[in-house]
Amino acid sequence: MELIIDIDNIKEAKKKKWLLSTLKLMGIDFQTVEKRQTIAEYNQDLEAGDSEIERGEYITATDLKAEIKKW
Repeated sequence: MELIIDIDNIKEAKKKKWLLSTLKLMGIDFQTVEKRQTIAEYNQDLEAGDSEIERGEYITATDLKAEIKKW
């Protein structure tokens, strides 16, 4: 039997990481199926990132360091 996981259908990064690490820990062989990103999707991601920056939705390295100290 072969287990194939469609990683693209798992939207939350934490869930992906948990699932893959659990399968590895249990010694279960698996393959992941990932679709290649098209150039249009890539450009769309870049535009979305640029828009976030323009809206001020980012954190500077200095601010991140300060935030980490609060943890």
